[in-house]
Amino acid sequence: MQFTTVMEFDSLDKVIAFQGEDYEAAYVPEEARKILRRWDERSTHHEVRQVRHY
Repeated sequence: MQFTTVMEFDSLDKVIAFQGEDYEAAYVPEEARKILRRWDERSTHHEVRQVRHY
């Protein structure tokens, strides 16, 4: 089973403010680390080009 967490930020500067200079390091809270068997050490970032509201 696989889970994906999506976090939305207004700019890369806000990502850096949240995660720090190494903003590609995966953010995995300590509580989550206690119950997960594994997780990616690095995260990926994507630019949203279009938002649809249904």
